[in-house]
Amino acid sequence: MKKTNQRKSKEISNSIINGLSESLSYVRGKNTVYRARVVNIPPVPEFKGNEIKEIRGLIRLTQKLFAQTLGVSVKTVEAWEANRNIPDGPAQRMLFAFKNNPKSLRLFNIKIH
Repeated sequence: MKKTNQRKSKEISNSIINGLSESLSYVRGKNTVYRARVVNIPPVPEFKGNEIKEIRGLIRLTQKLFAQTLGVSVKTVEAWEANRNIPDGPAQRMLFAFKNNPKSLRLFNIKIH
């Protein structure tokens, strides 16, 4: 218990020293201060089966091209559309982008002719 308290005291001391050092650097013109921003991040959406198929239809891609776009296998897209699997967070965010702006494919340098 005593070692834990000593470790916490040392962490607090180091934090205070770091803060004072940063303050001195700022006063001496060596550091800049960044303003904090409030960022609201909505929860990861959860698209399933038919919704995924609708999004794919919206951007008019075959399962193969859709899979290549998302960096997954055709089997994965098939499983999503059949409700056997659910996409992970990054894929869900991409699906959200495609659903809300089919032109977002351009962000990935994907051009449909």
